[in-house]
Amino acid sequence: MSVWVDDVDAVHRRCVEQGLDVTWPPTDMPWRVREMHVRHPDGHVFRISRGVDLD
Repeated sequence: MSVWVDDVDAVHRRCVEQGLDVTWPPTDMPWRVREMHVRHPDGHVFRISRGVDLD
């Protein structure tokens, strides 16, 4: 599942503060998205994303 947010880095900080399992840190991807992945306690992995300009 993908969740689109305004600030991936802020979500990452909050996840780390809460002790959640971040499986992929915030990264600028070649498809013009900054994303991270976090594992929900039930095992599902969520993609947290924001579109970025690479100009």
